[in-house]
Amino acid sequence: MNLQFCEAITGKQLDEFTRASRCNNIYQTEAWAHVKKEWTSKFVGMTRDGQLCGAAMILFRKLPMGMKLAYIPRGPIMDYEDSEQVEFFLSAIRRFCAKQGAVECKFDPYLIIGSFELDQKEAAWNVRSPIPEQLAKANAHFAGYTKLISETVQPRYQLCFPRQENWEALFPKKTREKIHNSFAKGIQIEVWGIEHVHELAEMIKYTEQRKNIHLRNEDYFRTIMENFGDQACILAAHLDCDHALALVEEKQEGFRQHLNELDEKANKKRKQLEKQIADLDEEKARLHQQAQEDGRDILVSALLLVHDGTTCELLYSGLNEKYRRYLAAYALRCRGIQWAFEQGCTRFNFGGVEGTLDDGLFIFKSSFSPKIDVYIGEFSLPCKPVLYPIWTQLLPKVKELRRQWLRRESH
Repeated sequence: MNLQFCEAITGKQLDEFTRASRCNNIYQTEAWAHVKKEWTSKFVGMTRDGQLCGAAMILFRKLPMGMKLAYIPRGPIMDYEDSEQVEFFLSAIRRFCAKQGAVECKFDPYLIIGSFELDQKEAAWNVRSPIPEQLAKANAHFAGYTKLISETVQPRYQLCFPRQENWEALFPKKTREKIHNSFAKGIQIEVWGIEHVHELAEMIKYTEQRKNIHLRNEDYFRTIMENFGDQACILAAHLDCDHALALVEEKQEGFRQHLNELDEKANKKRKQLEKQIADLDEEKARLHQQAQEDGRDILVSALLLVHDGTTCELLYSGLNEKYRRYLAAYALRCRGIQWAFEQGCTRFNFGGVEGTLDDGLFIFKSSFSPKIDVYIGEFSLPCKPVLYPIWTQLLPKVKELRRQWLRRESH
């Protein structure tokens, strides 16, 4: 078998090969290389008898003391069952990265080693794969079957909703009720384009403030929208106060009619209806006050979606906590799943969660009955044998300094 390494393939070759692969994902594309502007990128490939059989978009970033770090997000793209190709391509990538000045090349293949129901946590924790042993032959160091998000670049545990017939009916009853109530309270969903990036960025700030973390700025979101084009969208949930008031008044009118039709002896039902009417009076007063404070059309929540034709990734989301009672997060994700399936996708990825599978983020995302997808995890190729041990000792300290700096900058 005649395998050869190509130090430069075109963005078109990379995209076409990725799209045709079982490892198809948005991160191994020319578009994602353009998104990561703070990194430089190289597109490399592997051919067999002249035909492309492997590809990788490699990101490079400068480090202190003249060093570089290489990273292959959700790649390389190749047949991981072909041991000869795997060993050849990874060894060639290691040498190539070393030539570029990289101390280490991290990579986390787009390989799902198990997909489990929400009540199969033990199975999700214990699933294993022969792949780490196979990659070790190419001197790839496995980070282990990690659980915590902080332990790797990409979370190993992701919650994904697969396309099925009557998919909305698969949501738990409580989730369906929350989605219905969100629309009944006046929430409306719109699909936005790049012209609304500023509004998205303002929503993301609420997430940063709530979690005391630093995410991305408006320019970053704009770059995603520019490079992915029709593969990306902003979904926005807004509260039209006039529309919401009309819905409240319609409900009240229905209760009043029912009240007038009651038998004189139906005291219990009468009190119940009178309370419901009074509650709606409070809701009207609240809507008038909100309209006065924040305007008659209030952006409540927004999220950013990008798809690769197979999987739709929910990359970022934000919610104005002041309007949490309108349950927009539920309506928005339901509409997000619908948008993904309309684009021809077969999976909607809610994103990563802690591998403990018990935190608040997991509980919220679980309310849509997704599957627990477990990825193989992260590997490292030591490109500079002498410097690599020093770098691996320094890396945890560098990460901690960066976390401290971001915390300080966020205040």
